[in-house]
Parts: sequence; C-alpha cells; structure tokens
Amino acid sequence: MSTLHTRLFGLLATIWGGILIYFYTSMRVKEYLAPDFHHLIMIGGIGIIILGVFSLLNPSSETVCDHGHGHAHHDCDGHDHAHDKGGEDCHHEHEGHGPSITYALTLLPLIGALYFTQDKLSNLGLTKKGLYETPSLTPPADAPPFTREDLEKRVPKNANGEFQLSLVTAYYVAGDREVEGIFNNLPVEFEGRIVEEKVNNQNGFRRRIYRSMITCCAADMSVVGMSLEFDAPNADPPNETWVKASGILTFEDIKGDRLPLLKVSKVVATEEPYSEFLLRE
Repeated sequence: MSTLHTRLFGLLATIWGGILIYFYTSMRVKEYLAPDFHHLIMIGGIGIIILGVFSLLNPSSETVCDHGHGHAHHDCDGHDHAHDKGGEDCHHEHEGHGPSITYALTLLPLIGALYFTQDKLSNLGLTKKGLYETPSLTPPADAPPFTREDLEKRVPKNANGEFQLSLVTAYYVAGDREVEGIFNNLPVEFEGRIVEEKVNNQNGFRRRIYRSMITCCAADMSVVGMSLEFDAPNADPPNETWVKASGILTFEDIKGDRLPLLKVSKVVATEEPYSEFLLRE
C-alpha cells in the first residue's frame, strides 16, 4: 500500500470513528440500540480513531509498483531484448479504479444517511413491525399463581392510586382468564407514544398507544400497541407524542383474540424517557 493510500485509509477510519462518537454524544444512538450497547459504540469509535490517526502519522513507504518485468520487445530490426527494471519506470496501467472512487462510495452514502435519516419509523414502518396486530407473547409456563395481593405488592401506583402497568403485562393478562379477573376494571396508567387507531374504530372514538420492544437493536424491533377508547373523537395530544394514558382497563374479543382495552379518563403529554425501548426477556 502506498503512502497516499495509507493516509487516505487513515482519514477514512478517522471519519468513521468520529461518526460513531457523534452518534454516542448526540444521543442518536438511543434510537437504534438497547442502552446496554451504547458504551460499546463510544469504545469502538475511539478505537477506530486511534487506528486512523496512527495510519495518518505513520504511512507506508512502499513504492506503487515494486514487481519486476521480464518480457521481450520485438523492434523493427527483428532482434529481441529483455529488461527487468524492478518497477522504477512502471508506466503500464493496473486494472480497477483509483482510491478516490472507493472512498467516495464509502463516505457519500454514509454522510447522506446521516443527514436524511429521521431516526424513527414512519407509520407504515410501525405497521409492518406489528403496531396494529396482536403480539405473539407467551407468558412463562412455570409462573406462580398471581393474586390481588401480588398486584398490590409488585406493581407501583401513581399519585392518583392508578397501577402503572406495561403494555406487555396487559397482553399477558388477556391470555389468562383467571388473572384477567384481577385486572378487569382496574384503574391503570400506561406510558408510550400515541397514534391514530386504524382498526376497530368505526365511530372514530379510539386512538392507540404503543411501545417498541427490542433484543439488542432496531433491526429486531417489534411493536406492542393497545387501543384507547375516548368518550368522543379526540386528537389531543398530537400523534407521535409521548404520553401517559389513565383510565379503566377492560378486555374485548376481536376476531378470536382476547385483547386489552383502556377506557380513557385522561391522556397527558409527558417527558420522553432516555430510551423508549422495552427489552425482551
């Protein structure tokens, strides 16, 4: 590798490492990775920058063309001669493109993605991830019996005495008629993003609250959503607002599925958490 190529590689590595550090310090990383992986981005970025700076300061000094030639020329007088110049006067063309094309194809899509990516899924993307579907959640087979006393001990309450449940818990409960009796008509509070409801909403009184679930990163993300039923059509807070929704938890049968439904008493905008992802257990 020539000195120029080594320095270009060092510059490329430094830029890549800088982008990773930028993702970490700007908090954009929280939209793509589970919190446990965030520090690895910073460590990886620092390591790549060190490699890049080393390549910039200590470039290779090998010549561009260091292989020998031993071929014959036929001139107009008919005699042959061979030469072996060791690459000192190497004027023949090598196959392939120059390094500038390689680095441009590496950096330009990356910079474009940084600038244009919105760091969130569109409603269509959320729909494909299961926003309006019944999630495939299976409660642990060896779970001990759950009682009202367990509910009082394990589930926190807000200042109004409402149980602060997760959407996942609501779906687990809906799959067990015995436990459902404990939660049915319970005053609860859910937290998540609010969007329009596109299913089972003939009168327009419903909206939907959802949370995203991941194992490690956005690539394996799925969405858990639940219907909110108001007394009248409601558009406040706006779609995609992070909210706390309070009301009475009920259950309904839709196309053979037992689903949770919140009869809303209040929905208020609230501060978004550091990471909105729920981790799969």
